[in-house]
Amino acid sequence: MKKTTVKSTIAIIIRLILGFLFLYASLDKIIYPSKFAEIIYNYRVLPVELVNICAILVPWIEVFIGIMLLIGIWIDASAFMLSSITFVFTFLIISAIFRGLNIECGCFSLDAEGSLVSWKRVIEDIFILIGGLYLVWFNWKR
Repeated sequence: MKKTTVKSTIAIIIRLILGFLFLYASLDKIIYPSKFAEIIYNYRVLPVELVNICAILVPWIEVFIGIMLLIGIWIDASAFMLSSITFVFTFLIISAIFRGLNIECGCFSLDAEGSLVSWKRVIEDIFILIGGLYLVWFNWKR
């Protein structure tokens, strides 16, 4: 039987939190793909031809990441995907802030108050990124 260490306990807690977080984040995007497509379009970084594809694919990638983290399989790949996608989300939010765009971030609920791009969202994403990178590092070290 494996001995549970503090590091492995932290990894499990982070894995479960991030798994639930990514599943939750995907729900409104799956239910309202046209609203999510509009949010993606408002960032003004993708050609129009790719907006709908991303609006359909991104939430299902989030579902995949969330489920894999929750059930504890393919943790390395899931944590790497989570870190990669979170890095892109963070970059897009910072880009929107610097360009003066007053738009919804599309992070969680698509109609919630306070879901505009902001430094608060950047900080949240950085914590998610740190959690994802911890999982990558922890699983790589095992």
